[in-house]
Amino acid sequence: GGSAPAVSGGGLESLPRNSMGQVDFAQVKDDRGNPATKNLFVAGYGPGTTEQMVKDSFGQHATVVSVIMKGTFSFVNTADRDSAVIARSSLGGQQLNGGSLRINFAKETGRLGTSFDSTYGPASASTYGRY
Repeated sequence: GGSAPAVSGGGLESLPRNSMGQVDFAQVKDDRGNPATKNLFVAGYGPGTTEQMVKDSFGQHATVVSVIMKGTFSFVNTADRDSAVIARSSLGGQQLNGGSLRINFAKETGRLGTSFDSTYGPASASTYGRY
């Protein structure tokens, strides 16, 4: 392997860190200012890209639960937010099937009729102790 050119404004080096030097996932935002979620909005890949190709790419960095392809963009639903952050930082700007990936965070419940985490529903357990 050769040395990849450094991409300004991308990669794991650009992630916010806490005082311990660890990635502060709560502070991560995407290009649109959306907070980090475990669901990724992916675009920019080349024509003819399949769900499996997207799943394989993201599967190197995160546990991919599902890929929902909507033509020129996809939703990638991963198992946890932190790995989604890593996947976005690692894959953003990389080539997939001839196109340069653009990755943002999708809301936990995606638009366009795709509702992730429908099995869990809203968290209602911890309502005690609040004033």
